Amino acid sequence: MSTLPFVDSATIEGELQRLWQETAETATGGQAVTRALTLNLIARATDPAMAERISAVVRDLVASHPNRTLLAICRPEDGPPRIDAWVQANCLLSAPGVPQVCGEQISIDAHGAVTAQIASLILALLAPDLPVVLWLPGPAPFDDPLLPRLLGVIDRLIIDSRDLSNPVRDLGRMAAFDRDPGTPSGAARRAALSDLGWAALTPWRELIAQFFDTRPLLPHLRRLDQVDIGYVPVDGRPDPLPGLLVAGWLAACLDWTPLEDAVSIEGAALRLHLRRPAVGVGPRAIRLVTIIITPVTPAADAAPGLATLRLRALDGVAADFQVQRADEQGHILTSAEVAGHPPVRRLTRCVAPSLADLLAAELRLLSRDAMFSAALQTAALFAAQIERLGEAIEP
Repeated sequence: MSTLPFVDSATIEGELQRLWQETAETATGGQAVTRALTLNLIARATDPAMAERISAVVRDLVASHPNRTLLAICRPEDGPPRIDAWVQANCLLSAPGVPQVCGEQISIDAHGAVTAQIASLILALLAPDLPVVLWLPGPAPFDDPLLPRLLGVIDRLIIDSRDLSNPVRDLGRMAAFDRDPGTPSGAARRAALSDLGWAALTPWRELIAQFFDTRPLLPHLRRLDQVDIGYVPVDGRPDPLPGLLVAGWLAACLDWTPLEDAVSIEGAALRLHLRRPAVGVGPRAIRLVTIIITPVTPAADAAPGLATLRLRALDGVAADFQVQRADEQGHILTSAEVAGHPPVRRLTRCVAPSLADLLAAELRLLSRDAMFSAALQTAALFAAQIERLGEAIEP
């Protein structure tokens, strides 16, 4: 790591060249050092602790996505105007004789009013002809001053809906950005949206989909009438956002249409009302589908997020499919019960993916995630009705 005596893009680029020369010269055993950059990753931190957490994640990304990381530590309320910068190589440990693959990181720590200049410095430091990704962790990514200043150059915006300060309200902002990110006129890129909270739901979505990979169970997929979703609150605060995203995903996959009055609230439970094509009773016949999202009482060490997911078919042949956290930590219990057949139960190891794993999965996307977009738009429709109902019942 090398700290710079003063900050401008030419000085930083020069320091990077010197850093790579030193890295090559100090490599042990004649091991070659490969400077491999596949993208520009801009990440924003608001304090040194967050910056260190981001740096740790970036180091773990080298194996799959060696990149130029531009870490902006923005502290507009902290002290007199000052910008400090330093550079470092992030290298993947490799076996003897195997070239060592390295990415690079430029950290820019801005205090006071000069934080307004950090976007210009970032733009000057982007590695040319590579995708540009902006990662904004934290509770209010759409209010971040960096976003409008970089919108014309980024290919992807990554947020984490699990961190949002007001998840139900911010679902609408997510959906609006996904529809139209507001890219400046004449910009060559239109930014796609990624959500690490959505990526964290992938194991649950995969386990649900696996039920219907078998021919005997597939017909029940179009006959589902009720879905029960249980979630662990965040610090005791209700956060139905994972359930709303799952509801949006099911609706998008199964051609379910929300009713005009799609939401009702019963105590702590949200009830979502949709319709689906009826099976075997004519081309225009419909059946109602109810999705119930409820907070559950967690175990002492339970992490926030989904806890149970149950899908039931009630007309004709009864069928019941469940995915739930097992008592054994790091495992998921699945069960399928169809009338007239013995139940099938399975305990699956399912360790929650790390932040680096989630970020790497989103960086593999080459375009907009169409399924996420469809799920998000429906979830935002539910969220808007939840907000209106909440306002109506407030004294």
